Amino acid sequence: MSRGVQVAAQDQCQLRNCLPPDDTQDPPICYKRTGVSQYGPGAQSFGTCPANLHCSFCSSLPCESRCQVEKSELRPLGAECYFDEECDGIFARCLQRVCKNALLTHQACDTSNDNDVCVTGQKSCFRGKCQGLSSGKPCNAHPEGRDIECNPGWYCFLGVCSPQLPRGHTCAGLHPSECVRGFRCNLALFSPKCTQEYSLTLGELSSEARLCRSNHMDPRIQACAEMPPLEMRNKKPLVSGRDCSQDSDCPRADTSIGVCLCKQWWEGLGQSGYCELTVADPGRPAFKRFWEASGRLCHHDWSEERCAVEIDMEDVLEQIRQERKVKSVDPTEVKECAKLLITDDFVETGGAPSRSLQAGAVIKALGILHVIAGMLM
Repeated sequence: MSRGVQVAAQDQCQLRNCLPPDDTQDPPICYKRTGVSQYGPGAQSFGTCPANLHCSFCSSLPCESRCQVEKSELRPLGAECYFDEECDGIFARCLQRVCKNALLTHQACDTSNDNDVCVTGQKSCFRGKCQGLSSGKPCNAHPEGRDIECNPGWYCFLGVCSPQLPRGHTCAGLHPSECVRGFRCNLALFSPKCTQEYSLTLGELSSEARLCRSNHMDPRIQACAEMPPLEMRNKKPLVSGRDCSQDSDCPRADTSIGVCLCKQWWEGLGQSGYCELTVADPGRPAFKRFWEASGRLCHHDWSEERCAVEIDMEDVLEQIRQERKVKSVDPTEVKECAKLLITDDFVETGGAPSRSLQAGAVIKALGILHVIAGMLM
């Protein structure tokens, strides 16, 4: 599966195109971007620079970048800044005009490092961890997640941090993190209970695919099942890879619903999304390793990227993404004019997967959000 933004509306996906050749300006424009407005979706235009010149990036909207001799240097932690995109570091943000490590609840922190700042929970570092809130403490949702203020093992329910329910405990399904990490509330049972993910065999009752070893649930019988074969006509899939604007545009043969993801290159023709019907195989070694380690060591509201960095498993996450990419049916490809700027923040360097801070910074600056459409995909 490829990475992509899940589509709910046409304007959530970026319009992208190549700039026409231009020798009337010196230096020429190599990147332009506009934001989402009442007139339409955000648009990105890319161009290539002459030899020995580099494309800078811009932080405000709308914006233009021109080719330049020197590469844009990111500012180190502790340096003055105006935008998050100017700061160098995986978790770097511009806080009070200074580049800092913006760390979330349960992340490793260093009290002797002035550049480590805990920004959620108690907003304090104690014994090497950013401290969260526990039972009864008032909590609020954040862009990073609805439970990020609470410690691991707690979730934010009705405005206060509440303990998550253990394996086998009865549950109501009122909150996606009601059960401890690695477990979900199985509402298909007569008495719903917290059930381990990827543990149910074919035919066992399940309210969601993530509980099944097959990672698929037949909604007609609310039971774990094998993925149905793709519907074909004239040797071409009817649904897989076709245009869509929302998940409901992507039905499978058994009435289950696939995911509508943004095309990586959309020039405005047709819908901005495509239907992705395949699901990840939870039995694959990389998938199992990351799922097991993240359940033990990561906060359930961390992104996959943040979790991978914290537990030193970037290479495993990259392997998972490469496996997803192989199965992707995205009908588009990134054009040559943009390949230097549209890049993954996990790249191959020296034969081994590792995080590229430069690439990550460019992604932040361009606003190219690669959101994983859940471990279900």
